[in-house]
Amino acid sequence: MKAIAGGDTLAVLAFHSISLEPGPTSIPPATFRMQIDVLAESGFVSMTSRDFLEWRDGRFAAGAPRVLITFDDGFADFATAAYPVLRRHGYSAIAFVPTGKLGQREDWRGANAARRALMDWSTVAELARSGIEFGGHGVSHADLTRLPAERRREEIAGSARDLTERLGEPPRCFAAPYGRANREAIADIAASYKAAFGTRFDRATRTCELFDVPRIEMHYFRDPRRWRDFLTGERTYFLVRRALRSVRNGARRVVDSRRPREGG
Repeated sequence: MKAIAGGDTLAVLAFHSISLEPGPTSIPPATFRMQIDVLAESGFVSMTSRDFLEWRDGRFAAGAPRVLITFDDGFADFATAAYPVLRRHGYSAIAFVPTGKLGQREDWRGANAARRALMDWSTVAELARSGIEFGGHGVSHADLTRLPAERRREEIAGSARDLTERLGEPPRCFAAPYGRANREAIADIAASYKAAFGTRFDRATRTCELFDVPRIEMHYFRDPRRWRDFLTGERTYFLVRRALRSVRNGARRVVDSRRPREGG
């Protein structure tokens, strides 16, 4: 367990939709319950964003093994399928939401053919009162690296402004849609948030880039044995998945670099 949640490393878990919908961003409710149950059985306690920032600065005494749980996109099933499981175990989470899309259905590039519903603001406010944190995920779920500077800044700062106005507290954290953030986007994110989480498949360390914190995509841990093994420090499957994902992402970057940029 030391290898996963010891003093210098931390597993930041990434989820999206907890549903029976097809595709890699949906995890069946039964699988999600297994993942969280195993996490609890293994003695893990959840962290908040404040805990995470203190941990990274070396000011947080972990005690029990810790984990940071995150959700992207703001799907409505977070409230109906994920939150009850988290609450049963006393777990907190950060939900990164595209503030201009709340109350609608996903409609961005890469969305499911059967459009999944997003939470509305009343649900977000209720969950916030119950201890769930909310972070920025842009206003419209746009790829920040393909936007002109003015619109990119509005996607980032506008998301923080919306959350502050609606929830009464500025968000600490951001997650770039698609995990895509270039140097300019990171500078804009740093102007409005204290940390940002990416899609690089790895454990976080105290020395990792604060505005590109790696996460563990839970799509890869649907088998209980592999999930338990990971939590107890077995690294073989994790290292294989990390290598394959790195190769795939490298190929994707080559393809993306050949596409014309939106907005000029």
